[in-house]
Amino acid sequence: MRKLIQSILFASCLIGMHASAFAQVPATVKQGPLGIFIFLGKEVPAGKSVASYKIERSQDNVNWKQLAEIKTPNGFDGFSKAVEKAKTIFPSQPLPSADKLSMLYNRAVATGTTDSLKGMRLLYPVRVALGIMYYDTSAQKHIAYRYRVSAVKPSGEAAPGLVSDTASLPYQPKFDTINYSSSSYNSNSLMIKWKSAGKNPAPLFMVFKFRYGAPVQARGTTSRFAVNDTTYFVYTDSTLANEAGKEMQFFIAPYDHFGNSGLSSQVAVITQDNFNKANFVRSHIAFKPLLSGVQICWHFTDPVTVKTIEIYRSEVASNGFRKLTDVPAADTSYLDQQIWPERTYYYYVQAVAKAGKRTKQDKILKASVPGIVMNEKLNAPVLRKVAVVNGSMIRLLVEVNDTSATHIRVYRNIKGGMVSLPVMMETARSPFIAFTDSTLAPDEMKDVLYAVRNEKPGAGISSLSDELPVSMIIDPEDVAYFYAFPSKGGITLFWDDVANRKSNCTAYALARKYGQASSKSPLMVLNSNMTGSSFIDNTAQDDNQYTYELRLLDKNGNASVKSFTVTIPQVQ
Repeated sequence: MRKLIQSILFASCLIGMHASAFAQVPATVKQGPLGIFIFLGKEVPAGKSVASYKIERSQDNVNWKQLAEIKTPNGFDGFSKAVEKAKTIFPSQPLPSADKLSMLYNRAVATGTTDSLKGMRLLYPVRVALGIMYYDTSAQKHIAYRYRVSAVKPSGEAAPGLVSDTASLPYQPKFDTINYSSSSYNSNSLMIKWKSAGKNPAPLFMVFKFRYGAPVQARGTTSRFAVNDTTYFVYTDSTLANEAGKEMQFFIAPYDHFGNSGLSSQVAVITQDNFNKANFVRSHIAFKPLLSGVQICWHFTDPVTVKTIEIYRSEVASNGFRKLTDVPAADTSYLDQQIWPERTYYYYVQAVAKAGKRTKQDKILKASVPGIVMNEKLNAPVLRKVAVVNGSMIRLLVEVNDTSATHIRVYRNIKGGMVSLPVMMETARSPFIAFTDSTLAPDEMKDVLYAVRNEKPGAGISSLSDELPVSMIIDPEDVAYFYAFPSKGGITLFWDDVANRKSNCTAYALARKYGQASSKSPLMVLNSNMTGSSFIDNTAQDDNQYTYELRLLDKNGNASVKSFTVTIPQVQ
């Protein structure tokens, strides 16, 4: 009996030793800009305790295919080349010196574990080169993957593989917005500072400079520091003699540790004083009867430094000016068609530099709009049909309904009250006119009302047409992933929950049919109006193949034009 107990204890020790040898294989995954990173473990696959790592991949958690088998390069030269190759994946991460890399490689191979490298920064290019991290660049967009990592011993025996969480592409990190803060520029040196307020600043960044119209990496030095909840990004460089006094343009590209780039900062235009010296000349204004609008014209002496031109309007010369619109720096005129007869309008323009500075406002210009001579009575047009394109543009078809009308004016109601859009369309004597409204802001992608009227400038206008309501339908491309796999009690389904981040999607409809997606089997509705991003189908039966269909619903019950399908071979 004692021998039996000793044998059991000895066997338990062996099992425990075997488990501890492979317990540090964390199947952790992270998305990168062009693929998915898999962290393989702390044991270096150089033959000490682990000879290699076998990596498998699956889309359904059932069918696994081997993706790669990873080993540490044999010799420092091979390791150095692997580091340089991996560096292209992480351009924002600096590399250690060659001597430190050599020390790191030799210690890792000799001990067989990264535990011996404490005190040394294991940057991601080094991890990839050592073989403890793998970059799967064959992963396709909008497909959810799982990975299984198995450590292979020098004897060839493989430990049980550990399965990762699900990951899918594309992925873009969201950092706090980076804004231009300050700069100094003279004939000897240049300093630019950006700032980012919030609790999620970019951990890494690169500075780019425009050269001949294209961005290139700036060659100066960078630093980063934080004060309370504000992070500052600083760039410094010596000024070349042939660049002193010239305008230079820089911007920051923020990155996470995996090389994913967030939204770039605004462009900082560094110039000594040319923007402040520039000004408006030859500004004038006039009411254009044939265009049914007030046309403002201007000329700015140094448009190269300008980002936009802002146009302000008021019905009083001394106050009440509000920004009407802004136009690109290359424009030298603007036609304001949001006007009413028998009113006087006052305007001024102002230039905004690429660095955010503003010039003094131009002189105030005055325009009087005469009354409309109603010597012709026009019929009201008719709005016939509507189409929503890509969930962001609305197309209208207008039946002119009056051969004497020369123009169509479009009105829109989103937040109360019909407002004229800044456009007048010529009828060209055509019975039908098509119009596309691409000016909707993201928060306006809801219910919209449209109306139109006929006009003949200088002669008459019609009444408004009947209002036409438009419901925005969800863009099905907003769902990044939809997948299913067998689980205890049925089939578990997961999808990208866009209802929590897009106001025009409020619920989902889920249906199921037997067989593949091409099957003609009837769809059975599992839930026609549900929230959340998961569902367990506990009515699925063993050994059957199923296809599930997901549709997005808006608050009016409209379903997305396309559906999303996922097929699972069988329930096990």
